Amino acid sequence: MSCKFPPPRSAQLAALFGIVLSTACGQDRVELGDVQPAMGGPAPGAPSARDAEKPLYALHVLVFDPDFNATSYVLLSDTLDLSEISLADAREFPGWVTIAALGGRLLVASEGAPSITRYEFDAERNWIEGESLSFANQGVLDAGFGRQWLLNEHTAYTELEVTKRVVWDPTEFVIRGVMEDSSLPLARNAMELEPGLNRQVRLHQGPVLRPFYYAEKTDWLEYAPTSQIAVYDPTTNEERAVVDAPCPGLHVGTQDELGNTYFGLWDALPKLALYGRGPAPCVSRFKLDGTLDQDWAPDLTSWTGGRFVMVFRYVRHGRALANVLHQEELDIDLSSGYTDAVGAELDEGTHYRVWSFDLQNETARPVEGMGNTGWGFHASDLDDRSFVFLPDADYGRTHVYEVDMDSATATQRFETAGWVYEWVRVR
Repeated sequence: MSCKFPPPRSAQLAALFGIVLSTACGQDRVELGDVQPAMGGPAPGAPSARDAEKPLYALHVLVFDPDFNATSYVLLSDTLDLSEISLADAREFPGWVTIAALGGRLLVASEGAPSITRYEFDAERNWIEGESLSFANQGVLDAGFGRQWLLNEHTAYTELEVTKRVVWDPTEFVIRGVMEDSSLPLARNAMELEPGLNRQVRLHQGPVLRPFYYAEKTDWLEYAPTSQIAVYDPTTNEERAVVDAPCPGLHVGTQDELGNTYFGLWDALPKLALYGRGPAPCVSRFKLDGTLDQDWAPDLTSWTGGRFVMVFRYVRHGRALANVLHQEELDIDLSSGYTDAVGAELDEGTHYRVWSFDLQNETARPVEGMGNTGWGFHASDLDDRSFVFLPDADYGRTHVYEVDMDSATATQRFETAGWVYEWVRVR
């Protein structure tokens, strides 16, 4: 399913689409949350001159026509406190675009196209279109940011033919070369290798960790019980290792303050797992050095009353958000065996709720103030504030909530036509 960014669930089927931690260097043990978070902000190090400028945020919204053709809108603001918005004030892009913020610029890529265009902004938030960089000569068909992995402001990897990658410089805006090395076979045990999408393009600490998994792609029901995380050397850009993670379908990666990276799944994997016929969803954690954290393997279903956990996203201060399947609400007979109706109910129904996870105390609870939703959700953590975007069932409208991570409560801040896909701080 992750061969495409997820459309509304009905269209997706047709389109396929209390822990005490140690730092990697062996310093004194540090409680998770004692270090200021790096997510959503600049890379670790001294702040740049741009940090002193007035904040600039970009809200990305996708609007669909009845045939699910997309038009993209990017709305700029100097505040996160939006009470109502008008897309008439946004810049319109044809089709489905994805965005990333880097070095005070906004990078925009059209899905299904091989190029990226970058933009700057003046004091009045006027758009200044800059250069475009094409990866067509390297054979890239889709340079969208779901297929991009950022090491730092001068090194990024673009997916090429599943396991290959184009190395390029997002600041100098030049292509450095193509890396073809990989120990990953394209098929295994009658399953095909699927590259995970990057659901939130951010600068992280440590080497790039790129997830892969094996699945049967005819109907997307069968998954291998493990996923493979490729570790790329930050100096040579070579594939340093491929690590087996003991969870299926991983590709949603988020990082905590100490540089640990958590991988969860996005796709509606629990279909066969509900019947004990397939691997159940879980979360794996990797250390700052790119090795699997063997000591962190909690059974998150024991925190949720036996419910499956999807779309796990670390937020900050030892807390995470995830979507939890409330299978007790399913209007199906789980004793009668899997049918297409079961799959449709899981894909199109609203039987999931966003929960808050306390990793230090090993507890979880539903976030109050938000109702049920579908299996996927997008979110952004900006300036120590957490926002969750919950679309209506037809993706015609999105409700944007701010979540208080201490109390696990949500307050709706605004809503808008279309699907809020991303919210980033440009500077």
